[in-house]
Amino acid sequence: MIKSTDNLKKCSKCKQTYPALPKFFYRYSNRKDGLDAWCKECKKDYDKIRHKVKKFNISLKRYIKMLNEQDGRCLICGRKFDEIYSNPKQNHIYYTPRIDHDHKTGKVRGILCHHCNTALGSFNENPLILIRAIKYLKENQED
Repeated sequence: MIKSTDNLKKCSKCKQTYPALPKFFYRYSNRKDGLDAWCKECKKDYDKIRHKVKKFNISLKRYIKMLNEQDGRCLICGRKFDEIYSNPKQNHIYYTPRIDHDHKTGKVRGILCHHCNTALGSFNENPLILIRAIKYLKENQED
């Protein structure tokens, strides 16, 4: 049984302090306090990454290596993922790193932000359509 009135607990992942309540931490019976070591937000973020790597059949180690090789940036627009997360006005769902892959072969190509990843999909991953889009933008660019 979890007893807490003013007890605080520090998340071992993000180092934030929260009330030691199931509202902030998942229950975990093997721990002395009955609560997980990570807060619910950190656990959710971690589970999202685990789901991605499992879906695309890559290891978590490879995913992290790819992010590091990309300097934590989207390969197309260059936005840095952690800078996007730190802006509270941004809806972080649209900026979370996405594993980009070839829909025909399933080969993982890199990590993109949501906008760049969906843009490729909107253009059917067709380089000719992308070239036409660039031409269109250039022809209609205001000086």
